[in-house]
Amino acid sequence: MATIEEDYERPLAEIYESFPEPTRASLDEDISTIWKYFIYWSIFVILSIISIISFINYGMLDETMGSRVQRAGSIIPILAMLSEYLFVIKLNKLASVIHPAQLTYEIYKARRFKPHLKLSVWLTIFFVCLGGVLSGYGDIIYVYLFL
Repeated sequence: MATIEEDYERPLAEIYESFPEPTRASLDEDISTIWKYFIYWSIFVILSIISIISFINYGMLDETMGSRVQRAGSIIPILAMLSEYLFVIKLNKLASVIHPAQLTYEIYKARRFKPHLKLSVWLTIFFVCLGGVLSGYGDIIYVYLFL
């Protein structure tokens, strides 16, 4: 039996193989749920990007293109934070170390989905920053880049 410190270093496949069959079944169910939330989050992000591009391009507002970019910039952080709240918080709860009695089980999930959680946090930070800049300076940026 490996120590807890070794569980942070051992290959994930080796940790998975060390679990008894009922634990593997439970872990597979948790992993399926995590993937489901991650896919929902990905779809939400893609649909948000498409809706913002549509909002800018298809003239929903009778304003200049620069003003539309600026208005869309104010929506981007809201959508980014909504995606964080709806999906990533749930993902983090499912893929983090919570209970010491199942520590190896929790370590496996946390290590397996750590890159996904980091990606989601970095994308949220990017979209919040992008939205803030576009909200304040979208019209000016548009004028200097595209005219």
